[in-house]
Amino acid sequence: MKTSVLMLGCLLATASLAQSTTTRREVWEWKDANGVTHFSDYPAPGARKIVLVGSTPTAVAPSPPAPSAARPTKAPAGTQYTNLQIWSPQQDAAFFGADAEIVVRIRSEPELGPGDRLLTYLDGKRLEENAYEHRLTGLPRGAHALTASIVNSKGVEVIRSTPVTFFIQQPSTIDNSRNQGPSLRPPQPKPTPKPTAPKG
Repeated sequence: MKTSVLMLGCLLATASLAQSTTTRREVWEWKDANGVTHFSDYPAPGARKIVLVGSTPTAVAPSPPAPSAARPTKAPAGTQYTNLQIWSPQQDAAFFGADAEIVVRIRSEPELGPGDRLLTYLDGKRLEENAYEHRLTGLPRGAHALTASIVNSKGVEVIRSTPVTFFIQQPSTIDNSRNQGPSLRPPQPKPTPKPTAPKG
């Protein structure tokens, strides 16, 4: 009896695995003279037909291959500047007086990108950072140089302006108004009188 049940289980498993879709299969069952139950694919005298309905398990999709080591992606390129210019003051401009105000104006194309810094230098000394305009007063007499540059977040310079030189001149303090005008002439020396010969 145990053998017959085992055989039935094997037949059922085989039937379900052998078919690609849901199928019907006929199996015949009968008992012999000793009372032992038998199963067969073919009918036998006195056999009882059993209809087996089964299906093959759906195919399992292959798992995707393990991802390879992630490749480092390139960091997005920073802002690409096409121009950086000091447009005020102009090259070789002259200003008079210690109280003269010099307005420095800078422009970049495009405008300053995120993480970048605009650095402006007067005679090698840094002015206010990221400012497109500066107002300078109290500069000493002589020549002064302006430069500007843009550096990225890592401190690497990406563009530099053409330097601009300007001059501070002091007005003359000599008053020459007395010697100006066509009708004003310097004083002439008085003529020395000629000696006269004695009469005799």
